[in-house]
Amino acid sequence: MGWSRRTRLIVAAAIVLGAATSLAMLATLALAMVELGWANQEPPGNPEFGINFHCNQAEYLLLEDPALGEAGYVSDARPGRAAYCAETLLRILDATGARHVRLSVEWSQVEPEDGVFDFATIDALLAAAESRQVTVLLSVGVRAQRHPEFYLPGWLLQRVELPEGAVVSDNPILRERALAMVEAVVRHVAPSNAIEAWLADNEPYLATPRASDWRLSREFVNAEAAAIRANDPLARPIAMNHGEVFSGDRRWRWTLEDADIVGTSLYPYRDYELLGHTFIVDILQLGPVTPNYAARARETREAGKRFWITELKAEPWANPDIRLYSPSNPARDLTPAKLLQSVDYARRSGASRVYLWGAEWWLMQSDIYGDDTYLRLARQIITGDASVQR
Repeated sequence: MGWSRRTRLIVAAAIVLGAATSLAMLATLALAMVELGWANQEPPGNPEFGINFHCNQAEYLLLEDPALGEAGYVSDARPGRAAYCAETLLRILDATGARHVRLSVEWSQVEPEDGVFDFATIDALLAAAESRQVTVLLSVGVRAQRHPEFYLPGWLLQRVELPEGAVVSDNPILRERALAMVEAVVRHVAPSNAIEAWLADNEPYLATPRASDWRLSREFVNAEAAAIRANDPLARPIAMNHGEVFSGDRRWRWTLEDADIVGTSLYPYRDYELLGHTFIVDILQLGPVTPNYAARARETREAGKRFWITELKAEPWANPDIRLYSPSNPARDLTPAKLLQSVDYARRSGASRVYLWGAEWWLMQSDIYGDDTYLRLARQIITGDASVQR
C-alpha cells in the first residue's frame, strides 16, 4: 500500500533537513580547515625582502607605445641600452631601499650570434648593484623572467625543431649550445662581488603557454647547475625554483633534493573567469587545496637548506594589458590592502628571503601617472617599517 500524503511530506522534510544539515557540516568543516590552515595559523616571521628586475619589462612599460607600430618599440641593440637598464635599476633600488635583487641573463641577448657574446647589459646591471652594495640572485639558463620566458636566440631556432609541448632540453643541439652559454656567462660574471647566489634556470619544470608549452628536464637543470659550479671559483650557492598554485605537484621536491636554496613563486590573488564573470580568488584561503609552504620551509631547513620566495605577486595580473591599469583604472587583484595581505602570507610561509614581483610597474605608476603609492609601500615593506606588520 502507498504512503499517505502526510507520510510523504514527513519523509521529504526529513531528507531536506538531512541534506541541509550535511551541507552545513561540510561548510563548517571547510571553514575550520581554512581557518586552521598555515596561512592563518603560522606565526609571522621576519624575512629579508628584495625585488625582481627585468629591463625588457621596464622598457615595455616606460618607453614603448604599440599605438605607433614598429616605431613604438625599442631595440635591445640600441646604443645606450645597457646604461638605461642600469640607471633604471638604480632608480628603483634608491626609491625602495632594496638590498637584494634578482636578475636574469637572457640567452638571446647575451649570445646574439653563435659563439659571439655581448655582456654589456648584465655587466652594467651587476655594476649598478655593486655600487649600492646590493646582493644579486642571478638566473642563468634557457628560461628567464617575463615574456616570452624561453629566450632562444634566432640563430638557434633556425637549426632546431621544437614541437608544441616539447621538453626542449632533450634536443641535442639546444642542450649543447645552452650549456656552453651557461659556462661562458658564469666564467665572465663570476668575479662580480655583487652575486650572492645563482638560479639554475627559472621555473624550468612548468610548461608555459607563452612559448608553445615548452619545459625543461630535471636532468638538464642539474647539468646547468654542474656547469655553474664548475665555473664559479667562489662556490656560491645554487637555487632552483618551481611555481605552482595547487597542492599535489611533487616536483618542488626536485628542488629540495638538487639545490642549495629552494625557491618558489607565490601569487596569492588570481583572477578566474566563470560564466562570463571575473572573480578574484584569494588562493591561500582554499585550505588544503593550496601548498603548505610553511611545512615545506620547515622540511627545507631540516635538510640544512634555505627556502626563498623568488617571486611574490606585487603587480596586477596582466589581463589584458598591465599598462592599462592606473590610479583611475585600478586593478581588482592588486590593491595596497591585498599587497599587504600577500606580504603577511609571505611572512607566515617560513621563507627567509622574499623577492617582490612588479618593481617596474611601480616605477611606471610613478613616472606615467605621478602615483608613488606602490613605490612608497614597497619601501615600507622592504625596509621593515612596522606599519606593514600584523
